[in-house]
Amino acid sequence: MPQRKNSTNQSQSLPLVVTLNCIEDTVLEQESLMGVARVEHVPLSRLADARIESATAVLLHSLSFLPRAAQRRLRPGQLILCLGSSDRAVDSALAADLGLGRLIHVDVSRAEEVADTVMALILGLLRRTHLLSRHALSASGWLGSVQPLCRGMRRCRGLVLGIVGRSASARSLAARSLAFKMSVLYFDVHEGTGKVSRSSIAFPPAARRMETLNDLLAASDLISLHCALTDETVQVINADCLQHIKPGAFLVNTGSSQLLDDCAVKQLLIGGTLAGCALDGAEGPQWMEAWDTIGLRSFTAGGKLLQAVLDVRVEIVAAMGEDGITRWLDQVVEH
Repeated sequence: MPQRKNSTNQSQSLPLVVTLNCIEDTVLEQESLMGVARVEHVPLSRLADARIESATAVLLHSLSFLPRAAQRRLRPGQLILCLGSSDRAVDSALAADLGLGRLIHVDVSRAEEVADTVMALILGLLRRTHLLSRHALSASGWLGSVQPLCRGMRRCRGLVLGIVGRSASARSLAARSLAFKMSVLYFDVHEGTGKVSRSSIAFPPAARRMETLNDLLAASDLISLHCALTDETVQVINADCLQHIKPGAFLVNTGSSQLLDDCAVKQLLIGGTLAGCALDGAEGPQWMEAWDTIGLRSFTAGGKLLQAVLDVRVEIVAAMGEDGITRWLDQVVEH
């Protein structure tokens, strides 16, 4: 009994890590942080328990998605870890208003995971795996009726991928696409607005830079968006530029949904100009319901880079501790 009591006292003295509005199952975090910190999920229904206020670190999906009552319980000294903000600028501004000086977007350097996800979505669209999977799960004896779904499948070899934006994930996607024997074009949004690009990201030599976005859209069989949401990139894919898109093209967006004029995209999908789209980054249930109501068979949605979130859990929890937080923050800033 004394040993158990001492163990309980030691556990209660450890720093508290709270997952708020995300990661309900914290088994992985608890195992990784055993003896270093306590990990606890706090649902929004338990805000009055004062667990948030006593936490050393708070993990959440996006600060702007939290109810105001939850936002007000966060404290300036806490480490706030955003796992997947759709708009980092909005979250950062909100953190400043709340006096939270230790807000970190932990997905800032997940370029490889983003590129992997985009590649998976591209392959899913080309090979119609989402349709085949849905058909297999819903129909009995489906082997004899699968041939119609296979019509229109395309190979990667010889297709043209157009990348909008210059980022680490864009470069990683270009390298993967070239390995699949695709041609790669890219357009730097900042250069297109007449600004000098400060990006040090260099695409593979085989990738070709396009002078205008319209030229890229007209030449691409596949289009992937890799630009951050700024004043210049809000609805960078709008109704005007979509008039130049190559008929039968596919569109992939793993960034903010505000990069797209979703009404214009829906019309092109319904009309058949766009062969399909894959979106990973829906901003709220209302946005997803608007897509679901039109019943698009050529639409597939990801889970906002779930694998990246899973991978980053280990990095977060391994860094926790009284002095581990500082070391981990230094690493994030460097990268």
